[in-house]
Parts: sequence; structure tokens; C-alpha cells
Amino acid sequence: MANLARQAVSGEKRRFINHDHKFDLDLTFITEKIIAMGFPSQSIEGLYRNPIDEVQRFFETLYHGRYKIYNLCSERNYDPALFNGQVECFRFDDHNCPSLSLMCAFCESSSEWLSSHPENVVAVHCKAGKGR
Repeated sequence: MANLARQAVSGEKRRFINHDHKFDLDLTFITEKIIAMGFPSQSIEGLYRNPIDEVQRFFETLYHGRYKIYNLCSERNYDPALFNGQVECFRFDDHNCPSLSLMCAFCESSSEWLSSHPENVVAVHCKAGKGR
């Protein structure tokens, strides 16, 4: 039932479905090392958005120790400890542009992480999905 709700909310957007590990997430690979995803949600919101425990399981299963998540959402937050502290925030409001300095800082941080090990990946999310 929850998967149907998530798929309805996603509409025509791509979802990451992996039958081996039973993943069904609002997540897509921009490149093999850059992931765009919906907000990792808790409580009732997890019924129609990415449940935070499933997002955590995805990264720990497929990229243990080799991921960094970038939260662009100024409206919501979660405990970075859920992802072993591998979360950086570059927040700006929905339907707005980030400042040039914020954008440059994000690019520097993600580039540094990706270049520090060949297996590293980054994931970027906003509130509803892949808009920012």
C-alpha cells in the first residue's frame, strides 16, 4: 500500500527499483556517482515519500562508508547521525535560487568528496524530490 502511495506521488518521475535488495525509492542516478533523491522522511510522511530507514538501508547496503548526502532543504531537517554523520547542509528555500557563494561551496564540497576516493558517491535532495 505504501509503495502505491509513493509511486502515485512520484508520478512520471523515475524511481530506483532494485528487486534483489527490495528497494523502491524516489531516487535517480544523474551519473554513476551523483544521485538525486527525494527527502528522507519520517513518520506519516514516509508513507508517500522516501522512508528515512529505507534511504539509510540503501546507502549502507550499496555504498557503506562511501557516500555523502547533501540536504538542500531549508524547510526540514533530520539527524545526520542516521547516516553516520555523512550529511552536509546547503539550505535554501524551495522555488528559489541559491546564492552564488552557497552554490560554489556546495560544488567545492561535493567535488572534494568525489575526488577523495574512486568509489565515493554523493546524493543531493530537496524537500519534494529532484527540483532544486
